[in-house]
This record gives sequence, C-alpha cells and structure tokens, in this order.
Amino acid sequence: MVIKPNDPAFAAYTRLTLFANFQKNMKGGTHFQNEKEKDISFKQFKQLLDDNKVVDKDNPKQMSSFHRQALQTQLQYGKDRQFTTEVTDIMNKAFQLGLVDDDQTLINSLDKKA
Repeated sequence: MVIKPNDPAFAAYTRLTLFANFQKNMKGGTHFQNEKEKDISFKQFKQLLDDNKVVDKDNPKQMSSFHRQALQTQLQYGKDRQFTTEVTDIMNKAFQLGLVDDDQTLINSLDKKA
C-alpha cells in the first residue's frame, strides 16, 4: 500500500495512534511508550472505513473533546482548512464505527466484531 503525501486518512490514523498515545502519556507524566497491543494497521483502518460497518456494537461514540479541540485548533490556525475538514470527517466516522477505544486511541483488536 502506498501512502500519498497529505492523505487525510493517514493523518486521522496517526492522530488516533501516535498523537493520542503521546498526549495520554504526557498527561500521566510517564515516558512515551505504546502500552497497548499492536494497533490495527493503516490498511485495516482504511478497509474498515470503506466497509462502513460498526466493528464493536458496544463501542460507537461521538468524537471525544480531546480530538475535537485539537482539530478545531488546527482548523483555526492551520493553512489547509479543507484537509483538516477531511481528517475531521474521517475521525468522526472512525468514532461512529467503534474504531476508537475509551482511551481515545485506535482499537488494537477486532475480536468483538458486531
């Protein structure tokens, strides 16, 4: 799979993996490390978005204030509002499909498929 520069799906994926994990560790005062099992891959993430099916019937939710505020700041001060809007739409969809855990990071398992 080739990831193109400025791919909004990849930007959403990194926000739900690296960015969220980094922020969680900074708030907790710990060193940055991925404490979860391996996150689903970008390829899996894209496929699940394309399938447009809830992956965990107990997990769909609205986007968290943490992610919403970060994207709002980027919309307000960033240079590419269209790109940020696309990232926001993808992240909203990920939350609605149950792809985001309660810790605001991407799920790492598809064991609980709906």
